[in-house]
Amino acid sequence: MKLNKLIWISLFLTLSTSMFAQQVIDARGAGMAFSNAADTRGLEQVGANPATLALRHAFNFEFNLLSGSVGLSNNGLSKGLYNQYFTTGDSLSSSDKSNILNSIPNSGLQGNFSAKLNTFALYMPKFSLSLTGMGNGYFNLPREIAEIGLYGNADLGRTYDFSSAAGTGWGGAALSLGLGFPVKFLRGGMFDFAAIGMTAKYIIGLQYAEVTSAEGYFQNLSADNPTTDFNGMLEMRQASGGSGFGYDIGLVMQSNQKLTISAAVLNAFGSVNWQSGTEIHQYSVEADNFAINSNTFDDDNDSVLVSEDTSFVTGSFSTRLPAVLDFGVSYRLTKKLMFSSEFEQGLSSSMGVLKYSRFAIGSEFTGVPLLPLRAGVSFGGQQGFSTAFGVGLNLKYWFVDLGFVNHGGFSGSNTRGYTLAATTRFRF
Repeated sequence: MKLNKLIWISLFLTLSTSMFAQQVIDARGAGMAFSNAADTRGLEQVGANPATLALRHAFNFEFNLLSGSVGLSNNGLSKGLYNQYFTTGDSLSSSDKSNILNSIPNSGLQGNFSAKLNTFALYMPKFSLSLTGMGNGYFNLPREIAEIGLYGNADLGRTYDFSSAAGTGWGGAALSLGLGFPVKFLRGGMFDFAAIGMTAKYIIGLQYAEVTSAEGYFQNLSADNPTTDFNGMLEMRQASGGSGFGYDIGLVMQSNQKLTISAAVLNAFGSVNWQSGTEIHQYSVEADNFAINSNTFDDDNDSVLVSEDTSFVTGSFSTRLPAVLDFGVSYRLTKKLMFSSEFEQGLSSSMGVLKYSRFAIGSEFTGVPLLPLRAGVSFGGQQGFSTAFGVGLNLKYWFVDLGFVNHGGFSGSNTRGYTLAATTRFRF
């Protein structure tokens, strides 16, 4: 039992040091649960709709000192569950094991991870230039692994399937140039302002790894068959260098500087061509006809155990940048109170980002001198239900923003991960 607990604690800690994927980096957006696509100004636009660069901004120049985000999430294990079952020192009862296993979806235990750091960036009206480091990915562990870890091979005659194992991750940097242009032909009706925009990105890929194939099963012994069979194969593709381009396109329309709607396709076009260190790794194990007699392996049977680890160089390959369709609406009720909403629809699954749908709402209140306050909630996406809050220190020409997102609910015990973001800039 102590070994089982150690395995589960290690697994939870692994998930808890993972990070969370989002398009944008800015801490103001994190504080509103990433709901403010229609209300970004200046360098807040990096990673979001480029058309908002054409919106009226109180400052003509911004220089980024630091903007970064790091997060973590998984789809099953909560902090409360960990505290309840793995910190008391008590043995797990049948009910405890059932509660732990039921927290893991049938599709498996998935962890999502991402980190972004915007070091150099500057903004001028209708223009932004930024250098961003990034990394993200996900992994999926079959639910059957957790079941065996909790119960052992107690289900006689059962075949445990491990083919749902999956994972992708990558790290690199992007040099992004964003432009926004007001356009007159889209004005009319209730909208007195409209703009289009585009961001061009040159991407440097540093590392890439992907599970391209996973198969495996464990055939348990039964009353009629005293042997167990295990067969597993995992194939991974990896690279240590590549480059490519990506493009975002967007539209924004505004009414009387109060109501703003936006639409964008992030990574509408683009891919990374991996050319350096491209390899295929294959791992396999096969164990047939292991007989179990009185809790020991029977040496007299014809059991066979074979394991292989093969690597070989392969040619260059390309990975599509994950495309996302993004819609946003914001409404400034007063000069000091703004509400926002955003809907994202993933168009492709690649490079560690899964195809998903997400909806978020948020608000910002600037009525407290020097201290803007923000909050929001998000539904769906890779992280599920999330709550957020943020605060800033606004000294006009210099500011600091902090954002925090709790993935899993309002209380700390329900959390299945966190996102932390910080931003500080000069502006004139």
